[in-house]
Amino acid sequence: MSVTLAALKDHLRITDTNEDSALQIYLDSALDVIEVETGRKMAQVVGRLAYFDSLGDMELIGDNATVASVQYVDTDGNTQTLTSSIYALKSHKARPYITLDYDQSYPDTRAQDAAITVTYTSGYTSSTMPSSLKSAVLLTAGSFYEAREEFVIGTIVSAMPRTATKLCRPYRIYK
Repeated sequence: MSVTLAALKDHLRITDTNEDSALQIYLDSALDVIEVETGRKMAQVVGRLAYFDSLGDMELIGDNATVASVQYVDTDGNTQTLTSSIYALKSHKARPYITLDYDQSYPDTRAQDAAITVTYTSGYTSSTMPSSLKSAVLLTAGSFYEAREEFVIGTIVSAMPRTATKLCRPYRIYK
């Protein structure tokens, strides 16, 4: 996991386990909020995408992607594994993608749904997540913890701090 319950408890200076289940909910929610804000996966996941054909680059979802396999259904209907020497994993676009290496071509595929399937791992781990995104997750989860109800009575009303949004801005994928 990219940000752990222990890291959140350290951030909030909580030493007991009485509120661990609630803190885990706040942490999971904060990770979801930051994923939506940035368009990036905050935890490492195994993904599988299917394509009809290989007319161009095959975009993956998430950061820090590693490809496990690219399989295709050949014209005879048999599943084949594409050798990794004919494609490259690139990441200089907003998302990582698979593209052909120089002077290579994809084999012919059967005309069917999911003729090509890419299995890959992507997303952040605790060691690969940028510090500013970790801070955004911790600040957001901390805000959820401190403001457990939507309205607080008997105090001045103020909006949630926008610090977490500002920390996410450099990592946001704009479409």
